[in-house]
Amino acid sequence: MLSKNLLRTIRQKPFQFLSIVALIMMASFIYVALQGSISSVSYFLTDYTQKMNQEDFFVVLSAPTTNDIKEMISRKGISVSALADHSKSQLMKEYEYTLIDYYDDQLEILSNEFDVTFEGRFYRDVITEVNGQTYDYRVIKQTDSVNLTYILDGELPIKNDEVAIFKTYADANELSIGDSILLNDKSFVISAFVAVPDYIYPIFNYDNPLYEPARETIAIVTETAYEAFNEKQWVLYSGYFNHDVDDLESVVSQISDTQGVSYAMSKDINVRISTVNAHLSSNQLLSMTFTGLLLMMSVIVIVLVMKKRINAERVQIGVLKAIGYSSFQIAVSYVTYPLLATIIGSLIGFFLGIGVAAMLTNTYMTSYIVPLIRFYFKKELVLGGIIYPMIVVGFASFVILLVLLKDEPLKLMRESSYLKISTVSKWLMKFLKPFDFETRFKYSLAFRNIGKILSLFSIVLVASSFLVFSSIAFKSVENIVDKAFKNVNYSYQIKYNKLINKPFTETETPFLEYMVEPILDEKNTAFCLYGIDPYNFINPLYNAAGEEITSLAKDGVIINEFIARAYSLQIGDELSLQVKGKVLSYPVVGIVNHYNGPMLYTSLNGLIRSLDLEAGVYNGKWSNDRPDSDKNLSYIFSIDDLARNIEVGMDMIQVSLMIMVVVAVILGSIMMILITTFIIDENQKQISILKVMGYRENEISKMVLTIYFPFVMIAYLLSIPLTRAGVDYIMTLIASELPMAIPTDFTMAQTIIGGLTVMMTYLIAMKCSKVQLDKISLHEVLKY
Repeated sequence: MLSKNLLRTIRQKPFQFLSIVALIMMASFIYVALQGSISSVSYFLTDYTQKMNQEDFFVVLSAPTTNDIKEMISRKGISVSALADHSKSQLMKEYEYTLIDYYDDQLEILSNEFDVTFEGRFYRDVITEVNGQTYDYRVIKQTDSVNLTYILDGELPIKNDEVAIFKTYADANELSIGDSILLNDKSFVISAFVAVPDYIYPIFNYDNPLYEPARETIAIVTETAYEAFNEKQWVLYSGYFNHDVDDLESVVSQISDTQGVSYAMSKDINVRISTVNAHLSSNQLLSMTFTGLLLMMSVIVIVLVMKKRINAERVQIGVLKAIGYSSFQIAVSYVTYPLLATIIGSLIGFFLGIGVAAMLTNTYMTSYIVPLIRFYFKKELVLGGIIYPMIVVGFASFVILLVLLKDEPLKLMRESSYLKISTVSKWLMKFLKPFDFETRFKYSLAFRNIGKILSLFSIVLVASSFLVFSSIAFKSVENIVDKAFKNVNYSYQIKYNKLINKPFTETETPFLEYMVEPILDEKNTAFCLYGIDPYNFINPLYNAAGEEITSLAKDGVIINEFIARAYSLQIGDELSLQVKGKVLSYPVVGIVNHYNGPMLYTSLNGLIRSLDLEAGVYNGKWSNDRPDSDKNLSYIFSIDDLARNIEVGMDMIQVSLMIMVVVAVILGSIMMILITTFIIDENQKQISILKVMGYRENEISKMVLTIYFPFVMIAYLLSIPLTRAGVDYIMTLIASELPMAIPTDFTMAQTIIGGLTVMMTYLIAMKCSKVQLDKISLHEVLKY
């Protein structure tokens, strides 16, 4: 008998029921879509990296000193006294001991001490220009034990004119196996598409923060073809532990502190490997956060619907209690309403999420270099997408119903017993006494039920937070680049693979660039140190206040916002860096307002003196002229390439962010319509009286509906600092783990656009609610 009203209630108020269904559906959809794609990628990625023996870390070895050479030679049975008076060059010549021998011996020591398999990842960077377009090929040697090559299609090169490349590069340039590409001036035939586990996210330098599939690829050629390239060879020694390691960072830190090691970097902070894991983690956090918020909003709606329904049926409920029904039995009857909405919404969201999860899984293959990934179904998706929403909504609804049904039968049967004027409303009426009728009426109406105001405020706050987050993220890539390159006066950043001591023009300025290891107590990554001319005008540095701080480089080191955020460094702190085997300490004298990787700046001449280099040398320069081909070139980075890089980054995120904006607008609209519908239902008598008194529908709408506009805008404005603080906290955590972060700027233009979006959403909701208001007839007052 208690369940007979269920279908009638749904027919009478379909929008309320469908609103709960929509919220549950979105919660289930977001969870299943994101978690489904995350679990699929994680499953196949783990299988791929394990089979290919992905490195656990890599090391860069220091250049040996004379004592280092003596120590290594003495290990072979030569007495120390026989080596006493020899220079490094004499030792290496007399005992036929090369740098390669020294590095092999150093790796053998590390291998025995830490139970590690080492193998060098040798590579050359080949920059090729075709029809005015620049293509970056990182030509690598194949490995035998660590970071093995995965063949997606075709066969590895056998002939000296064959090459294997990334499939993403081939797809972006409409290439197939059998087609030809140019490396320098030589033509190579594509024989295979490959993937390598140490370049899952293949960025080649920090200056290009985003991978660009159409212009960058790993290239594998035969040994003979590799040696024919005259570009400088580089090497990173990849390490793979032969046993399980509980604390990877701790062990890698010990290796980094070992004599002869310049620095070591674990795969957890290596951006080429860890970016995909960071992406998965952020999506997981996003899915859990959104799912939780949507379920919370669902519970709020259920509270409002159930309270309204119970208040409307208080007499019947009192009678049922009087004839022996318990609150538990009555609550079981009422809980079928939200449970039915939850079942319908979660099932729809689950199946929609499964379909989208399969699509999202495929998108990872366009952003990262991984083998074929298919959708992988896990039972946890059923639990999170269907079972958990039912448990959460069912339990919360049941508890809320027990609270609402706690009154005694006689109190319930007094129909007006629930109609109470809040203390705030009483105080407000006294305050508004001098004002006209319309003002007193609309404000007393608004504050009659503080709960609905708080509900509307909370919902708008959550929806606005989605909107603000989307806006911050949408502008993040553009902000990163704008802060770093807005004030530069050069067109090209040119990096050499050796020290240069050549004259340069007035429109050029030289720099020294080294990857350095900061000496900090906490987990850290390698920094990029620039030695610059403190008085150059080609690449000036500015702080967050817009003040030029380039000249401060002569007094210490200028760090960027990324380093300041990740390591909690401030002006006046002391920072020690390990640079080319030497420990250099600098005071932090300024913070430059950019985020593109961990970068810091000091005086060029001061760095030359500290490293005992020849006066006037440099290994890079900023210029307005593109250099001619030079075998000493490591890379050329252009501002035009950067603009294209921004477009790539925006393409990667704008679709998902637009979805978030749409979700925020839909959520806001649904909740505003619901709240105003409840308000109209509760005030039908007053609205009817106003119509009898001669008030037009627009005038009534202004008094009843638009009064909530200030609360909506206050909620939106409050969401801006709250969301920025939340995003800033998350970015600080990410920056401490990975060499990446985004600025959390929210400009006045973004504030205005967001405010207009919220305003339009509110007006749409009011327009929909006005339809119900207009339906209230003049004779409605006779029912009371």
